[in-house]
Amino acid sequence: MTKRPSAAATAGFGALAMLIGASASADSLAPGDERFKLVAGWFLPAFGTDVRLDGDGSTGDDVNLGDDLGVDDDQSGALLGFEWRFADRHRIGATWSSFSQSGNRTFDEELTIGDETFPVEAVVRTKWSLDLIPITYSYSFIKNEKHEFAGTFGIHWDSVSLNLRADTNLSGDTLDLETDHSADLPLPLLGLRYDRHFSDSWSAGVSASYFSIEFGEGTLDAKGSLYYARAYAEYRFQGRYGAGIAVDAFRLDLDASKNRFTGSYDYDYWGPQLSLTARF
Repeated sequence: MTKRPSAAATAGFGALAMLIGASASADSLAPGDERFKLVAGWFLPAFGTDVRLDGDGSTGDDVNLGDDLGVDDDQSGALLGFEWRFADRHRIGATWSSFSQSGNRTFDEELTIGDETFPVEAVVRTKWSLDLIPITYSYSFIKNEKHEFAGTFGIHWDSVSLNLRADTNLSGDTLDLETDHSADLPLPLLGLRYDRHFSDSWSAGVSASYFSIEFGEGTLDAKGSLYYARAYAEYRFQGRYGAGIAVDAFRLDLDASKNRFTGSYDYDYWGPQLSLTARF
């Protein structure tokens, strides 16, 4: 399957490339002195996704999006983000990452997904999407020209949707089966981040976040855990504009009882990320 950058990622890369091209006369900016930081990036990860969707009064089967539904485990996704340093040791940041995929599979066993039971030999089309939006506040316990060490807390907002449809079976018989589920799943997170500035041109760093929580009936009706880890290196041109490479790992385990999502969702990815940055 050919994968193309989304319009948002293309626009983000284009805008940052124009800024870099126009930066020849810009004054340099030491790392940590910026007020705003903008990021546009592209993920090239490998995924693993297991899901169980329950119907009205029934428990669904556990399915793997790759093995059971034919969704490609290797895909790419867009990243856009910003960070505002509103005081020397205080930062607020948010990123948006978007992934979507489709697949086709002829079932070799009967599977119950949501309110529908898909029979053997059903030809099933699957559409899946996931948006990840972490919003964080960071306080730097240590900050100087070479080192910055901070604690973070915030909300990791996850929006997931899954649609399956079968119109025929392998013999060509007519079927009319469809199940559609989606949910917005905000989870708190706590973490640490460390940045090492080797010079005005080179930086590297690591960060990690984790949280596990249960929400009671009448609030979010969900329990789950997530972890996120990242290591990166960045090269800056004239101190303001740069290019980076990172390795990201993320895992979300969730059980939920919501209007359009009742069941469990286990999702993980890891892989490289390429990005362009602009600092002001």
